[in-house]
Amino acid sequence: MYNALLHTVAAPILLFYYGPKILFGGKYRRSIYGKFGILPPDLEVERMPRPRIWFHAVSVGEVNALQPLVSETINLLPNASVVVSTGTETGQDTAKHIITKAKTFYLPLDFPQFIGPVVEKIKPDVFVLMETELWPNLLYYLKKHDADILLANGRISDRSYPRYRLMRTFFSKTLDHIDLFLMASDLDAQRIEAIGARKSRIIVTGNTKFDSFPAGTDDSAMHRILRLINATPHTRVFVAGSTHSGEEDTVLGAYLDVLRDFPDLVLVIVPRHVERVQEVVSLITQEKGIPAPFLRSMADKGLARKEGQIVVWDRMGELKDIYSTASVVFVGGSLVPKGGQNIIEPAMWEKTVIFGPYTEDFRDARDILLRCGSGIEVKDCKALAEAVRRILSHPTRHSVAARAAKNVLLSHRGSAKRDAEIIADRVRARQKR
Repeated sequence: MYNALLHTVAAPILLFYYGPKILFGGKYRRSIYGKFGILPPDLEVERMPRPRIWFHAVSVGEVNALQPLVSETINLLPNASVVVSTGTETGQDTAKHIITKAKTFYLPLDFPQFIGPVVEKIKPDVFVLMETELWPNLLYYLKKHDADILLANGRISDRSYPRYRLMRTFFSKTLDHIDLFLMASDLDAQRIEAIGARKSRIIVTGNTKFDSFPAGTDDSAMHRILRLINATPHTRVFVAGSTHSGEEDTVLGAYLDVLRDFPDLVLVIVPRHVERVQEVVSLITQEKGIPAPFLRSMADKGLARKEGQIVVWDRMGELKDIYSTASVVFVGGSLVPKGGQNIIEPAMWEKTVIFGPYTEDFRDARDILLRCGSGIEVKDCKALAEAVRRILSHPTRHSVAARAAKNVLLSHRGSAKRDAEIIADRVRARQKR
């Protein structure tokens, strides 16, 4: 049934939706060969010694959460061959940048003719799936070739849970291929069991996203970003990170409101998807009538931001460092129903974090920040402006709360090491067969 739907329903949709984007827009061209099961030449699968461990993370957020797990696994199994697949081009770029000890490639589409041969070539001893991206054919072929399959950092979001429950009969068969579920929280464990996972295979090991950031911070990152935007450590900076469509309008409205009380405030907008930069620029100049913003790429050309000029970031991979410059932070994907983007990143820089009501993807971190008084939930432009004004008016008070929140977040580290030890145990057990 699943494969019949793939070929009769999914295939035409993929062709008509992605075809024009590839041909005319240039999107997905780097990943198209990988999606059809063509592995990169440098992977050299036939030369990879055993044990072989294959990790999969769909995009940037999952790759960031995967990095400490791969690092801990390699520490325990230095002779293992480790490969990492991703689902998106931004995820691939991030993996190449931060997981340098593993070869990377794109996960093929979940059609038997694409995914089957790739699994047969790699034949991993252990396959580790990050979070909850369930591909029935991938898991079927992995189990057919006798791989141990683990789900790590397992999460079931508030948005996806009803859908999984509705399709429990279908997903329970897919879940039966997975040997261990290493879940991020007790709630996630309850949810994965409710949709069909065997209770005896479920372990709560915590969230590896808490391990994604060093315990200390490096001021050199802050000074580098400040130079790029022509600012100083004394400049008040409002960073709106990982914003989605519909959020920049709210951010700009709040910024213009606060600007009356803090005329030196510099706004830095970092869209979640860099291809939306022109859309954001048009919003600023055409709809808001604000002078053209300074783009990050302009700094590479030797240009400098003018006084009062808004900054729009048109480069991936620098958001962690951008947060270091912030006097106040808003994290996107939270005023619109996207589940929220990474609120841990700014919190590790001891920043009070503002976010909207849609933060279920980071519920653990959200609850910690709210409990410590270093997280502020807002629902609209007026509330956002009030939160920004409150933080700027009482910086010391918020700095103390943010420092306390960071210490609590640090106390939750260790999941990556726990998961890696379980992976290593599975590998060693296979070697004794």
